[in-house]
Amino acid sequence: MHRVLIAAAWIVAGPPATEPTLDARTDAIGIVWHDQATVTSASRQRLVDAASEEGRVVAEPLVRARAAAALSLERARSEQLDAWIAGFESATTAYRSGEIDRARQALSSLVDAIRADPAVPGATRLLWRVHMLRGQLAWAEGDAEQRDAALVAAVVLDPAARPSTREVPPPVVEAYTKLHDEILARRDQWSPLEVIVEGEDLSFVEIDGVPGTRVVPDGEHVVVLRRPGVPPRAAMVEVGQAWTVPASSERLGLGLPEDEATAQEICDLAGLDWLVLARVRGPRLGVQRFACGEGFAPPWFEGSAGWEPAVAELTQTPEEGWTALPVLHRDGPWPSVPSRPFIALDGG
Repeated sequence: MHRVLIAAAWIVAGPPATEPTLDARTDAIGIVWHDQATVTSASRQRLVDAASEEGRVVAEPLVRARAAAALSLERARSEQLDAWIAGFESATTAYRSGEIDRARQALSSLVDAIRADPAVPGATRLLWRVHMLRGQLAWAEGDAEQRDAALVAAVVLDPAARPSTREVPPPVVEAYTKLHDEILARRDQWSPLEVIVEGEDLSFVEIDGVPGTRVVPDGEHVVVLRRPGVPPRAAMVEVGQAWTVPASSERLGLGLPEDEATAQEICDLAGLDWLVLARVRGPRLGVQRFACGEGFAPPWFEGSAGWEPAVAELTQTPEEGWTALPVLHRDGPWPSVPSRPFIALDGG
């Protein structure tokens, strides 16, 4: 276990998925290796050349799929933010109409939603606006204690932000300014947020929507951890209360897909018609086909010295459907080489 104190992220956009075709010669084929870094470029190229006889080989299908997965996640989160903004505007309208209870209920629901998923981009800035409106509601009802509590929460989230009297009543701005100055006067007492992570090296973290390690004022902060290939993890973290980060799980990990759902997701995200799963073990090559929308075909193993991939073997569809399991990702012994003729695709 190690402890880290905090820092940012990136989003990679990928290509949209395409509809599969029925013509094998125009099929989009992706090749995924068990551990591509250990396979020579010459061997990888031989498999690409062989697969090219059956269709169009899509370069780096797993990279494409991971990028598209990240993009789809960000799109979903953007839609979530739009819904939250609409809820905030509804609360604002209710406040301006004098419907204080309705505005308070709308803001309460919005705060609960943000707490449940603070990784949504823009959540921190929206939460600052929510706290400001909560302060205005309390001011309208003459509750100075609740007004100050809401305004302090806003200052804690973004000490650099200052409300405008064009949008916020002057008495509320005056109260905010007083609290803001008091909090900044104690800057030498601010503390870092503590995040506890087991077995991971974190590099991309945000505090209150801003990347980087820094001390923060006492109170509750939005902490988001981002890593390429995995959904972001986030929490509302109070100063002095360490956050133990839950283990991450890659939506699409590196290497061969271990089940049909993962293989199908690669197909959908990378726009493929079928996958070639491949693994080298010593002088042997193992290959297995996944037909997108159908399933895994039986694996095929080549044991000749100086092996040459027999992709033509993968194009044979079992008469009773695709019923095989993915096996190449397993480290157990491979079956004996089948006693059937070797199919050379390059004339060798």
